[in-house]
Amino acid sequence: AASDESGWAHLGAVGSNIAKQASEFDPRNYGFTKLGELAIAINLFDVDERVQRDGHSKTIYIRDKRKKPKE
Repeated sequence: AASDESGWAHLGAVGSNIAKQASEFDPRNYGFTKLGELAIAINLFDVDERVQRDGHSKTIYIRDKRKKPKE
């Protein structure tokens, strides 16, 4: 599973899992240049953009809104 115990999954890991199961998937087919943009637009996921220690780069985590978190 790509998610942790609270349901958050690194977007890169999610993208890798999608590529393994549906190699033809491409967010550009839905009008988005990046998977993160698509995840935000469909409004099925909580999205958490975490700033890295360098203070510049961000890592995106997503969580299914339909599942109750185990926090």
